[in-house]
Amino acid sequence: MTLFLYEVPMAYFSESLDALPGLAHTFGNVSSRTPATLFCCAQVHGAKVIEVGDGDESGIIAGDAIFTRTTRPIGIVTADCLPILIGSKKDKFVAAIHGGWQGLAAGVIENSFLALRLAGVSLDHLQIAIGPAIQACCYEVGKALVDRIELTHGHLWLGRQAPWSTTRAESVPIVGSCRAPVSHGEAWLDLTLYCFYLLEASGVKHEQIQTAGLCTYCSGPEWGSYRRRTHRSEAKTYQYSWIRLEDY
Repeated sequence: MTLFLYEVPMAYFSESLDALPGLAHTFGNVSSRTPATLFCCAQVHGAKVIEVGDGDESGIIAGDAIFTRTTRPIGIVTADCLPILIGSKKDKFVAAIHGGWQGLAAGVIENSFLALRLAGVSLDHLQIAIGPAIQACCYEVGKALVDRIELTHGHLWLGRQAPWSTTRAESVPIVGSCRAPVSHGEAWLDLTLYCFYLLEASGVKHEQIQTAGLCTYCSGPEWGSYRRRTHRSEAKTYQYSWIRLEDY
């Protein structure tokens, strides 16, 4: 399940997406550049899926999942949530999903893959990459949030490791980094694992998913983190993760 993406200054790239011909992508940090015609939704932490054309205006249409058959770049803005980029070995399309806990619980993954099926996309040929996001080492949550997730999707991990724990996960030590302080010590949420279970339930195989495993909170200030911003005095910053089909 977990394959690390490779890094260059200011960005991460998925090896599985890079292997797809006619496709470009970037999981960019706060310093990376974005394409001039990049389309992003007005993200609302919901489950709405949009098919984008060349003429749609960026930042206006509310939604949290995008796909397109055009060569226009599409992207997701995050500051701890999961940026999910999708390409295909067969079909000429790309997709981008904003995966915060609210969107995951509301059904953004289920809705996205239903939309792709209805659009005639073959799930067997997909390659999915989940970029840098807050990890369980720094994502402390309350019992009420865990109960809501369990009520909605707990059947997906019945008898397996839940995507949350009452024990804090370790993180990879990084020089100059600092993990989030503990507030109430009730639970820590693993957004990536939560998303993995949802992808699996939507018909995606383990080998089709690649994850970064990099925590936006404790991996350094070059990664924008909403939660870190609430704990320290920092400027507001974001990641822009984008994907596009090249001319064909």
